[in-house]
Order: sequence, then C-alpha cells, then structure tokens
Amino acid sequence: MRHLVLLCALLAALPAGAQTASRGGVFCCMDNGHQVCGDVLPPQCFGKSYREMSPQGTVRRLVEAPLTPEQLARREADERARRAELTRQRAEMRRNQSLLETYSSVADIDARRDRAIEGVELELKQAESRQAQLMKKRDALNREAEFYQKRAMPPTLAAAVRESDSELASHSSVIDAKRRDIEAIRTRYEQDRSRYITLTESRPPGYPAPR
Repeated sequence: MRHLVLLCALLAALPAGAQTASRGGVFCCMDNGHQVCGDVLPPQCFGKSYREMSPQGTVRRLVEAPLTPEQLARREADERARRAELTRQRAEMRRNQSLLETYSSVADIDARRDRAIEGVELELKQAESRQAQLMKKRDALNREAEFYQKRAMPPTLAAAVRESDSELASHSSVIDAKRRDIEAIRTRYEQDRSRYITLTESRPPGYPAPR
C-alpha cells in the first residue's frame, strides 16, 4: 500500500504530459555524470533535461530543463529586444516606401525643397520689412524721449516706448523662428535626398522606379 501511494505521488509530480507519454517509453537523463533511465521519469531527472525514447531506443523527444528565474528574465529581455527591433525595421520599411512614393527623382526633391524655402523666405522678408519700420518708429521715440532725460516722460510717450519695445521683441522672435524653419527645411530635404539616393541605387535591376 505504501509503495502504491509513493508511486502515485511520483506520477503526480511529473512534468505535464510525462505520465501519459510513459506508456511504452523510456525516460533517461544524466545525473552526476551517470545516465539514469526508467519507464517513468526517474526522480533524479526532475528539474533536468531528459530524453524520451521508444523501447527500440529511438529518441521520441528531448525535453529541456526548466529555466531558472535568471534565464527566464534574460529570455524575456531578449524577446522584448527582438520585438523592438522588428518594430523598428517595419517602421523604417514604411518610411522608405513612403519616401519612394512621395518623390519621383532627386530633381523632384530639390524642386520641392526650393519651393518650401521660397515660401518661408518670403515670410522672412515681410517680417524683416516690418521690423525696419518698427525700428524707425523706435528711433523717433528715442529722439522725443531725449527731451525728458531730467524729468519724467509723459505717460503717453512712456506707453508708446513700451509698446514699441514689445513689438520689436516679438518681431525678432518671428525672424529667428523663420530662419530656423529654413534651416530645418534644408536639413529635412537633405536627409530625404540622401536616403532616396541610397534606396534607388540599391534597387535590384529591373525593379520598377517609383512613380
């Protein structure tokens, strides 16, 4: 009776599927440099890799040992890195495909760049012209304010000076932003240009050109 209870306990502790797969099979593993086999998984094989073989000695399957917590963590980290790299590659493929569909040639990229810069340069010239007008107005206010170096300026003049300074500061910010926009446009189109050349030069012979 004790033997039957012990056998049932051992069977219950087997890895999933080992109890049913044991019919007509042999389980073997290495324990301290020695091979241990049995028609059910020997206790010495618990937590280790083992082989399931047919009565004729043919290996039916190999079962790896359970992973340690450190191995599990490393495998999960590797899987996350693999998925992240796959996502990056797919995103890059989409960007490349979009680039090839957007431009028809290097000349097309240059033409679009020039048109984009031309539009911003026009806005920049308008802002600079307005700034020149504001500077003239500020100079006139400065000349008027010279009469009040030793006494308080009239409230209306003081308010006009503050308003002029505020407008000049605002337009200076606009001008700086437009100049940054022009540089950003040059950089973006240069990146598109370089990538387009790389992609089109690497296409295999006979590959249809983008339309």
